Amino acid sequence: MRLFSNAVVRTFAPQAASSAPDSNTPASIASDPSESNTDKVPDPTSTPTSDLTQAAPDAILVDGETIVAIGTRAELLDIAAAESSTTAALASAGGVGATTVIPGLEIDEIDCSGQVILPGFVDGHIHSILYADSLTDLDLSQTKSLAEAVAAIRARADSLPVGTWVVGSGWDLNKWEDPSYPDRELLDAEVPDHPVAMWSLDLHTLWVNAHALEIAGIDEATPDPSGGSFVRDDDGQFTGLVREDATDLVARFIPEPSREDQVERLATTQELFLSQGLTGIHDFDGIASTLGWNDLHAAGRQDMRVTLFLRSPEVPWAIETAWHTGDGDDWLQCGGLKLFSDGALGSHTSHMSSAFPAIDGEDENFGVVQMTEDELFDQAHIATEAGISVAIHAIGDQANHHVLAVYDRLRETTKAAEEKFGRPLRHRVEHAQFIQPADVARFAELGVLASMQPRHCISDLHLLHLIDESAQLAAYAWPDLLDAGAHVVFGSDGPVEHANPFAAIYAAMTRANISGDASTTFQPHRRLSAVEAIRLHTQGPAFAAGLEDRRGYLAPGMDADFIVVDTDPCAAEGLNVDHSSVGAAECDGLIGYDSEDALFAHAEAIRDTRVALTVVGGEVKYRA
Repeated sequence: MRLFSNAVVRTFAPQAASSAPDSNTPASIASDPSESNTDKVPDPTSTPTSDLTQAAPDAILVDGETIVAIGTRAELLDIAAAESSTTAALASAGGVGATTVIPGLEIDEIDCSGQVILPGFVDGHIHSILYADSLTDLDLSQTKSLAEAVAAIRARADSLPVGTWVVGSGWDLNKWEDPSYPDRELLDAEVPDHPVAMWSLDLHTLWVNAHALEIAGIDEATPDPSGGSFVRDDDGQFTGLVREDATDLVARFIPEPSREDQVERLATTQELFLSQGLTGIHDFDGIASTLGWNDLHAAGRQDMRVTLFLRSPEVPWAIETAWHTGDGDDWLQCGGLKLFSDGALGSHTSHMSSAFPAIDGEDENFGVVQMTEDELFDQAHIATEAGISVAIHAIGDQANHHVLAVYDRLRETTKAAEEKFGRPLRHRVEHAQFIQPADVARFAELGVLASMQPRHCISDLHLLHLIDESAQLAAYAWPDLLDAGAHVVFGSDGPVEHANPFAAIYAAMTRANISGDASTTFQPHRRLSAVEAIRLHTQGPAFAAGLEDRRGYLAPGMDADFIVVDTDPCAAEGLNVDHSSVGAAECDGLIGYDSEDALFAHAEAIRDTRVALTVVGGEVKYRA
């Protein structure tokens, strides 16, 4: 057994999950891990009922991969001793109690140095392979102009053999001093001897030079594919910008690392995730991540839990190999199928009901429809019938409207598949950034999960002028969806955003830029408390994966996935964790704090949290 002691344990368990009267007070009665925890399943949308005036437990007892008990150190030593053959022998011989004399008790005690234990965070939407690549490719996210970006590309090219691809990401024209679209002219002049491919920050636009287009066999006669486009100037010449599905026609020529190198990159990325408090991820990189994680798993090097999602071309293979959502083991789980309805806000390709402001004389632009409603339905129907849930990318309000219509049409098929395969198929909308007011309640009515990323809200602050205010859209509307009864899942969409979940909690609490400038706050009435944001980063992904009876909070019988951190998100002057999102709208977004200053002080402390230990399956997988 392993005992984690000298800690402040924040279980985040609902009242029904504990024998104790409160979700953050001791749950010292051990339960049989073999028993079902169905009666302890929390509602991820429920309002927390913690009373922080009561003392929190100070220890967790783990046996194998399962939590045995939570309570005081003395209580848990007694429980551990009761399971010990040594203690049983002492008792039969008239020996004394476990907390007095335990001569042969086999227990590994880890002192948490008075820090805070939280449930392990799970990123509900991340791209592990792209994240791994981003750690080695050129990063343009800090460039302030087109010229600065080209200079960085030239410098990277100078370090590579002639003819080698120069690959990078992170440029954002909306942050440049001259916010105009880049083209290939400067690239062709400065880097003619290398093919260049630079992804935009949102990964929906690719900026390339003539050399890259030549290698890809693309010229002015190449037609735009469905769901994508090659941007052309007034003379019909390619500008070097490639959007949405058209990027595949170039990206397939970019050399990939060997399978061995990719696994090493993934292992490095896994270590980063663990250091940030992630014990699991929902991975949307398709077959590439499936192969990578399978290799790590087979080598005994997988240290976090992964739910894998498919891409559309992989569906025939998935059906042939009997891939069913929910299959797998405790470490690698089969997820669903990801489809795309539209693009992204920064690339001006999210499908909106109102046109984007014109830039560089472009035609009226309502975004890009990557798949029509009928095309989405056809793909979703095939997957659902085969026992594969569906997750559809939708950022613009019109895209979300169409996706909800798809799920409405899919209801009977979903019900039949759930009965056939004996498990829930929890369909999702990925991002759901802009929603028409009448569609908010439809998420709950249809049982569709909203998979959202709080960092998008604050990273998009400089883009929100692109949205037609007269449409009165629900923007980054986490509390609206919760109040409607919908399930919300938090994640990062890394590498578009950094994977650190504590920065995401800050974003949900403040809706202000990452530096802590309160004047940048966007719609403060839509803020969430730290407690609710943590639930959506723990219980939300567990529910989405059908694992709410095993993960998402800390209680006897649950999987031993938790983290030890230096900041208590449940303790701050003026904090009222009972404050619901409805109440937040009635107090100008202070979410229970005495003042804006108090809110930001606590949010910034959470943002800067450091992880001391990450425990997955009862084993320490990361130690600072």
